[in-house]
Amino acid sequence: MNVKLEKLVIQFTQKYIDVLSELKSRGPRSYGFEYEFLPARIISLDDMNSVYQLLPELGFLSDGDQYKATNGLRVAFEPGGQIEYCSPPLLKDNNSQFNSLLSTIHKTNMAIRNRLGIEYNGTDFLPGRAEAPLCLTLDRYVKLHDRLAKVDTRGLEMMKGTASIHLHVLISDIKEILPLFNFLCKLSTTDWFKMSPERRDIWDHTDVTRCGKPPCCFAKLGSSEELIERPIRFALHADVLGENIAFVHSTDQSFKTFLYHMTTLFTDVRFNLKGPTLEMRTMNSMPIEQFKIRWNRFIALLQNI
Repeated sequence: MNVKLEKLVIQFTQKYIDVLSELKSRGPRSYGFEYEFLPARIISLDDMNSVYQLLPELGFLSDGDQYKATNGLRVAFEPGGQIEYCSPPLLKDNNSQFNSLLSTIHKTNMAIRNRLGIEYNGTDFLPGRAEAPLCLTLDRYVKLHDRLAKVDTRGLEMMKGTASIHLHVLISDIKEILPLFNFLCKLSTTDWFKMSPERRDIWDHTDVTRCGKPPCCFAKLGSSEELIERPIRFALHADVLGENIAFVHSTDQSFKTFLYHMTTLFTDVRFNLKGPTLEMRTMNSMPIEQFKIRWNRFIALLQNI
């Protein structure tokens, strides 16, 4: 037995449970989405700067490395220039706010197309992007790009040629994590929410240490605490960006560094401490009208979980 590994598993699992307990909401369950659109053509850093300059004219305020609209919608970007719209927490019956967010997304995409000639499409994959310019210069993305250029065969296509919709459900109690997680794992394999075959092949050949189905999906577990231990163990075995050695052997093993490390893992279903939420990452990007149908189905299916 690896004594050091098992000690870290126990230590970090308990600390992670403590963090989730501190962040939990005592209000009604809420939901959220991150909705990515792919640029129809390969774009450059100059194109990105033009989009950054336009967003304030469209009513978005700069907020760190993101932009925020008055209705709570946030705009971020992915390494291939994909634009990503992040919703605020939404209650199950708040159709007016949901429709307002989709309207803002549509108007923003149209304004970028009309003003800058950059067309953003709701689609899962566009070929020929592996060698496209890296459109984000933060250290996180540079290190990931360097790694995926050397690990397996399709990681750069994942970074710059794919787009998805991530669906979130709020964690409001530790006890509900296990049934919610199991249900999201099942949803991620259904026709409504799974990856397209092309996108699945890309993810299966990106980086086995940080992608794919999480080790707790479909496992016979007795409690949420037991489930939480599985992604902790997975993360300890995953390579650290920039070091390319497993976290358990890395130089900085503080819990803060570990939490950041976990954000660089892209399993089909994962924990997200920003909410905190459980996040299902498999659904392909698609036109807005198709997304409306799946959003309503997602919420309806989760009502009794």
